[in-house]
Amino acid sequence: MIGVRHAEPHYWLPTPDPDTGIFARHAFQGRRWEGQSVDITVCGTAVAMAKPNEMDWRTAPTCMSCNEILKNRHATAP
Repeated sequence: MIGVRHAEPHYWLPTPDPDTGIFARHAFQGRRWEGQSVDITVCGTAVAMAKPNEMDWRTAPTCMSCNEILKNRHATAP
């Protein structure tokens, strides 16, 4: 489509902070979670991954660092 910029695919997943255990929704490279137990977030944090439950999705705030990085990528995409 004309005027639409396509960024690299990413997905969001609630994951626990490695230091505090508090959940946040982080972005990851790729189209979907493939079952890996550990991955690196868009904001550069290594986190443990597992299938989130409904409460994780409802209560985990969005990682604003991941959000800003993706917004900036979208704004600068050709």
